[in-house]
Amino acid sequence: MQELISRVVQNVGIDEATAKPAIGIVMQALKSVLPEGLASSLMAAMPGAESLMGEAQEAGGGGLGGMLGGAMSSLGGGSAGAAMQALSQLQGLGLGTDQAKSVTQQVVGFAKEQAPPDVGAALDEKLGSLLG
Repeated sequence: MQELISRVVQNVGIDEATAKPAIGIVMQALKSVLPEGLASSLMAAMPGAESLMGEAQEAGGGGLGGMLGGAMSSLGGGSAGAAMQALSQLQGLGLGTDQAKSVTQQVVGFAKEQAPPDVGAALDEKLGSLLG
């Protein structure tokens, strides 16, 4: 995961203390939009992701915006709801919309490099229109 953290720091222009929970937030969103088997494959392909997801929780990756995004997801918002929740949480870390999108693109790109092809295809299917 250090490679991903370094990429985010370098390409997004944020410090490591912000990058770690930001990556964790995006990983939580990715995990939530994938079917269980593919989510497990993603987590297995990215050792250390669970730890970063824990850091996201500790950094307050939730709050009112997170609850609203979670509610939208449960009401059928699916990927869009997960994306809204993640955006709200990333903004809670002090990231602007462009930085949040850049972190997401870095994490998704890295996930697609590391995970089996079926996980990458599912991410493209679930998130393609949201990352465009």
